[in-house]
Amino acid sequence: MKKISFIIFTILFLVTCQPTKTEQTITIENKYSLTIPSFLTKVNNLNDDASLQYQHAWKEFYVIVIDELKIELQTALEQNNMLEIYPNDINGFSNLLLDGLEQAIPISSKSSIVDTTIHNLPAKLLTFKGRVEGIDSFYTLAIIEGRNRYYQIMTWTLPSKEYQYKEKMREMIYTFKEL
Repeated sequence: MKKISFIIFTILFLVTCQPTKTEQTITIENKYSLTIPSFLTKVNNLNDDASLQYQHAWKEFYVIVIDELKIELQTALEQNNMLEIYPNDINGFSNLLLDGLEQAIPISSKSSIVDTTIHNLPAKLLTFKGRVEGIDSFYTLAIIEGRNRYYQIMTWTLPSKEYQYKEKMREMIYTFKEL
């Protein structure tokens, strides 16, 4: 009987010590995929325009993706006579976003914009700290130019958790793939 108990205990111990899946890949309407931590759960209350919204409220870790057709941006820029200020390319789109962001969020600090590529797509990365609805947050923002769309990936957490999640935010952004 002791042998059986020992064997059962050993099997249970080995099973519970197996590494659990730490990531999940989310695919949105054959447009794109993003690999995120498995502890995040799908929500629909972070941003009305986001096509992907995941969070873990207790860990204070959030991610959204907003995708926009280039042709829709072109039309909006033409209708508002803004093409000279914001050309319909990644530079114009990122300048438009950042100008709007700085008007919407009091930003206490921000990094310089880093030009990069994410799965062969031109991208820009930025980190910043800002205050939204009375809550200070640390953000990582990626702006990506796809074939027919622009993508914004925004991740955020509390400033006290910046060093805990900063690398995970960056790694997550670099998993983005346009399909």
